Amino acid sequence: MKSRWSRWATLLVTFAGIGLPLLFARKALDSNDPATQAVTFLPAPYAYIIWAPIYTGFLIFAVWQLRSDQADNPRVAAIRPWLMLSAVLNAAWVGAVALHRPGWTVPIIFLMLAVAITMHRAGRIGEPTTDPAEAWLRLPLSLYAGWLIVATFVNVSVELARTGWDGFGWSPVTWGILVIVASSIIGLLTRFRLDDPVLGAVFVWAYLAIVVQQQERPLVSLFAGLAAALCLLSLFIRDRWSPHSTRSECAEV
Repeated sequence: MKSRWSRWATLLVTFAGIGLPLLFARKALDSNDPATQAVTFLPAPYAYIIWAPIYTGFLIFAVWQLRSDQADNPRVAAIRPWLMLSAVLNAAWVGAVALHRPGWTVPIIFLMLAVAITMHRAGRIGEPTTDPAEAWLRLPLSLYAGWLIVATFVNVSVELARTGWDGFGWSPVTWGILVIVASSIIGLLTRFRLDDPVLGAVFVWAYLAIVVQQQERPLVSLFAGLAAALCLLSLFIRDRWSPHSTRSECAEV
């Protein structure tokens, strides 16, 4: 009975927290917003289409986990509470934008990032599974965790610009380069720690979009291109010290 209520709660909360806000959501980043004009860590608008497969995947997962044969699936059970919390935080973020309280989005998106990483680990993404559907339906969890790393840097950068922060007197180009370096280091460390190539692919997508958006700032575009190349290279490297790699090698022995 408890499992049944949990499954239905996951379905309802996910659809309410993700589906309903999309009907009323305004643009998260207005291209005419003066605050965004000074932000050098800003992807081209097309990059945000990545939310479509993320949200679609979450909604499909919410329906799929309702099946009776998934009632006792430990991975699915581990994901349910974090998916519901993600949906609630998503609604809160959209609400902060709709209520013209953009500063509130900063703590919310940090919470969203923490939940995304926790949900990724709870779902044991990357470990073998006997159910192909389960493997594909967990794909949005990887996209979500990777994109939120990028989105957090973007969100903080925009809010700092909106408050008029001068960046200690450094130029926007310098700050753009520093943020690209910092975000790529964090992104690559996370990609290898979680042993998830999909995260690396998300960073390639994000940095290429920054290259497109920041063409009038050649140095920023150059560093974004280098970061994209490094993240692309990471797709072909497996971390022997990751938890998943260690388990696989032990199994082979």
